[in-house]
Amino acid sequence: MSEYPLFEAHERLKTGFEMHLGESLSHWESFAHKFYCRDMKPQEHWVKAGDWCNELCYILKGLIRIYYIDMAGNEVNQHFYQANEVIAPVSVLISDEPCQYFIQALEPTQIMLADYSDLYKDGSDNTEWLRLEVKMLQTVFVKMARREARLLLGNAEQRYKWFCKHYPELLERLPQYHVASFLGITPVSLSRLRKNLEI
Repeated sequence: MSEYPLFEAHERLKTGFEMHLGESLSHWESFAHKFYCRDMKPQEHWVKAGDWCNELCYILKGLIRIYYIDMAGNEVNQHFYQANEVIAPVSVLISDEPCQYFIQALEPTQIMLADYSDLYKDGSDNTEWLRLEVKMLQTVFVKMARREARLLLGNAEQRYKWFCKHYPELLERLPQYHVASFLGITPVSLSRLRKNLEI
């Protein structure tokens, strides 16, 4: 059973969107009914590589990861998303091609989903929704860009310190191998690095 009943879920979604936008939504009722709840168990996937996904996702509670499987068959974490964050498979929405990655719940998770094309069509003449859409997509882009820049420009120690600074709560919620994958190092290297920093 969902932690939040549908009415309360919609209210939490509205509050979250207003937080992203920085102002009240005056036409919320015209969009609220487009979102529905989905509960996910740990390890359950919302999207798998090869799927066609045209939905916008808002996380009410829980923890989600986006990951790829590389040529050697290893899972490579791209990013983690928590409550009050938005996920949108931007590349799929833009290119109209199957998804190249997996989106999986790591904890009991509740999300709100809506068909992006439906939202875009009905919101194309609503400046309020268009501003919100831009804000949400910018947030997704900036989050991914910062992680990629850190991987390219920082060494292992710098990447780990950056993670500790920006995602301290995830250090307690994630197994070490997930953090290592996200930072582009092995679990053994991460363990050694953490010990060296504690000395």
